[in-house]
Amino acid sequence: MKSPLRRVSIFVFIAAIFAIAFLAAGTAFYFYSVNDRFRHNQMVVQRNILFAQNILLRVERGDTAEEIEITTEKYGMQWILDREQGKSLLMGAKLLGRQPTPSGFIDMLKKGDRIFVLINARGKLILFEDMKFKPYDPTIVWLYFGLTALVMGLIFWAIWFKLRPLKYLQRCIRKFGEGELQIHCKIDGTDEIAQVSQAIDEAIGRIRTLIQSRNLFIRNIMHELKTPLTKGLLTVQMLPDGKQKERLERIFMRLDSTISEFGTIEQLSSGQFPLNIRPIVMQDLVDQAIDLAMIEKEKGSYDIKPARIEGDFKLLSIALKNLIDNALKYSPDKHFRLLADARAIVVENRGEKLPHPLSFYTQPYTQGDEAISGLGLGLYIVDMITKAHGFTFRYEYRHGMNRFIIEF
Repeated sequence: MKSPLRRVSIFVFIAAIFAIAFLAAGTAFYFYSVNDRFRHNQMVVQRNILFAQNILLRVERGDTAEEIEITTEKYGMQWILDREQGKSLLMGAKLLGRQPTPSGFIDMLKKGDRIFVLINARGKLILFEDMKFKPYDPTIVWLYFGLTALVMGLIFWAIWFKLRPLKYLQRCIRKFGEGELQIHCKIDGTDEIAQVSQAIDEAIGRIRTLIQSRNLFIRNIMHELKTPLTKGLLTVQMLPDGKQKERLERIFMRLDSTISEFGTIEQLSSGQFPLNIRPIVMQDLVDQAIDLAMIEKEKGSYDIKPARIEGDFKLLSIALKNLIDNALKYSPDKHFRLLADARAIVVENRGEKLPHPLSFYTQPYTQGDEAISGLGLGLYIVDMITKAHGFTFRYEYRHGMNRFIIEF
């Protein structure tokens, strides 16, 4: 069973990892900023409470105003002596907290960016402003976050840039798989990706050479076979008319058709045969397949609905011809039945159920238990042609009949 991570692109995976890391860093810096703001406020509160307690102590001791003023300046506070000014400053101020004392209370108030300390000493109100207070500034925290994000972005870009050749290599391999044999996948460099690309490029070169050698070999064989066949057909034409001449003509024509079919299938399997898609009349397709099979039409029974399909007429007629050949070879009564409409073509014949799944018989050179003459390519050719069209090829056994179905 494949791991779910194997289904995810490596680039998407890396981007997701960095996105999660970025969110985690942002969250960490946010909570640090909140905590830092809290510590800053606590320090302000503690300093002001310490100052207020000191003032209360001096008031209780009966210190002079000058001594209180000295303590006020030492703590960076300003004593607001004007009562009306004090009322004006505290108008609309927000109470941050109150601490009771034996002689009254200490209030901390905030108005805008200003902090005030109001001391109630046995009914006497004393107001101070904290001149050292500075509002909390999170700039330094977010500056560090920005630097962290920049470093993470640079690392992400470096990794992305390093792995980017994999995209090129992927496209290159896909194009080669689609039949573009003249492609080159070599990437300059000495890292592991470059070494892999060089190895793949060398493998593609060797495969290209093998395919070219195979194509040349097949063309030479077809040429060498076509030459004596042509001579044979010309010789047969000079024979007197009769059953023997007719039989020889059919044999030579069947051999010529088989060789041509073999060449077409070779091109299709190597991805060098472009499909000629056009509308096809179902009856025409069946008639062409019977002509290619070179059989009497009476060997089959037909139920053909008026229909049109889209496909390559030449290839589909070859596929249907192979199904008809297969039905006649393996049918005890040497008879087949063909049904066709706009949805599917069905070729059926009497016989035992196939002992293996259809996929076993669609491998090249696979035949049934009876070693009937042939190359064992029939169902392989049918399967390959249907896949090239995007059709479905399947098998079923029903009421003593083997049914091979091409679904459009």
